[in-house]
Amino acid sequence: MPFVSLCPTVTPDATDPSDHLDPAPTTRSPESLAYSYAIPGEPHAAAIARTSVHNALAAHGLTDLLPPALQATAELVACAAMFEPGQVLYLSVGWQQDGIRIVVWDPHTRHAHSDSSAKCAARRNKMLYLLACVVHECKGSWGVIRPEPAREGTRVWVNLPRQGAADYAAALC
Repeated sequence: MPFVSLCPTVTPDATDPSDHLDPAPTTRSPESLAYSYAIPGEPHAAAIARTSVHNALAAHGLTDLLPPALQATAELVACAAMFEPGQVLYLSVGWQQDGIRIVVWDPHTRHAHSDSSAKCAARRNKMLYLLACVVHECKGSWGVIRPEPAREGTRVWVNLPRQGAADYAAALC
């Protein structure tokens, strides 16, 4: 059977599948940092999320921000997985206003009673106490966007300014 390819750069006698790749990938600019991941709401998800964020930051030359970004990622994903175990979570990491923005969405819906909603919010805030400390040390911000009546899901976001996060990471060493 003859070899057929729809790609014009593929040749039938290519022996190395990586011969068309650049030998060393170039570092991308921080401004082009924009990744989203679907993450399982399972205990191992925080480790997977940390690895994904590590690779994204490294590809954009942001390794000096790894410690606080990875800590924030793990805290956000672990909390979301505890609120919605077994559900699909969404993680996004991007560049915003000279810093990193990390957002985790989980499908936890609004409670019908205000007292249940308040207890739920207090529980989430308590679970994210370590995150709040890291964000404070980085001079960043974080918050929870609770679901609106016509929408479901809860988003928790973190903004880590580049200088504050780099200073925090340097102080750890």
